Amino acid sequence: MNPAVASAADAGGIVGPDVVAACGLSAIPGVGATALARVVKKFGGYIAAVEGGAEKILRFATELQLRTESIDFLVGKPDLEQLGLEAVATAKRCHARICVLGDPWYPPLLRQIDNPPPILYVRGSLDPDVRRVALVGARDCDAYGLELARDIAEGLALAGVQIVSGGARGIDAAAHAGALWAQGTTVAVTGCGIDVVYPQENAALFDRLGRGGNAVVSEFPPGTPPDKRNFPRRNRTLSGLSSAVVVIRAATSSGSLITANHAAQQKRPLFAVPGAADEPLSAGPNALLTAEAARAVTSAKDILFHLGWPIPDALNEPEKRSTRKRARVMEPVVKPPEKVGVLEETVLSDEEVRLFQALDERSPLHIDELSLRTRIPVEQALTRLTELEMKGLATQRPGKYFLRRIA
Repeated sequence: MNPAVASAADAGGIVGPDVVAACGLSAIPGVGATALARVVKKFGGYIAAVEGGAEKILRFATELQLRTESIDFLVGKPDLEQLGLEAVATAKRCHARICVLGDPWYPPLLRQIDNPPPILYVRGSLDPDVRRVALVGARDCDAYGLELARDIAEGLALAGVQIVSGGARGIDAAAHAGALWAQGTTVAVTGCGIDVVYPQENAALFDRLGRGGNAVVSEFPPGTPPDKRNFPRRNRTLSGLSSAVVVIRAATSSGSLITANHAAQQKRPLFAVPGAADEPLSAGPNALLTAEAARAVTSAKDILFHLGWPIPDALNEPEKRSTRKRARVMEPVVKPPEKVGVLEETVLSDEEVRLFQALDERSPLHIDELSLRTRIPVEQALTRLTELEMKGLATQRPGKYFLRRIA
């Protein structure tokens, strides 16, 4: 055994040569779960395939049904073991663990789908036994959809349900923020490598999800860019991790309907939030409801009822839920200016205080205007605003407009 393989480690410690080999094979462009399963079956295991090398795999290219991009890559005679070592090293640098299908902590629900992802890169903690519900919808969403996503996520989190979404802007980010606001946990399943931040404006969110019972999950090799071809695979994993999928706001062309289709194939309960017939963002959910592919819901309570899961008192008595929001206990604060009394309940950086002060409760301000007023660069301001949103102090509107939010 190569000494480097024997000492390879991810964030969880030393990994075996089978993990290194699996990472190397999955780094071949165009090799997904199905193709990798064929390679493993042909060679009798990950290690045997890597030891055979690129040339031997190429001999069976037709039988293995390899894609052109895979063949072109293998023609260059890459060192598959070295690719695996590099993937493991990157995972360690990102504080990510590598979970291979068959590991005891591989998520049981995901294991049940056809051709589950053979490898998961996980930053944070992915509890194999927790109940999960996926919330999906449009990236470019309206204010109603964003608030609805937050409310549903918060309600489910209060019931101990972990929220799964895609880490994108719009509904995804709102769902993650709602779960965190309720002091629940949430998982972002991404369509890029575990070391790639996409979208950049959600960098603070991904950092938050890397700890505290939350997780960022990717089935793609480190360094994989967010190519549009990756997202159907991402959506399949997202639904596979979940006990149910909820489509909140989506056009008929939205990738959310791909997730819904995967949920149906995986025999997972599918829910959709109905909307007005003339609203483009209601077209996706309405189409699912018209086809009787999904059941109509408008709240976390509806979802919990249909799944037969316990409904907490806070959802039966809304006034207690709002009181809980106002009475939330936070850590001591780096003292902000006295005129912004609400900030005394939470921990804010100097930049977050400046942005909060610049925000208005009624008139949304564009990110460019906020950047100008606070003299904070746009990308940095977006990161800080995401942090404010997760702390329940800001709300994002479509088009990168922001409002102050006081619970």
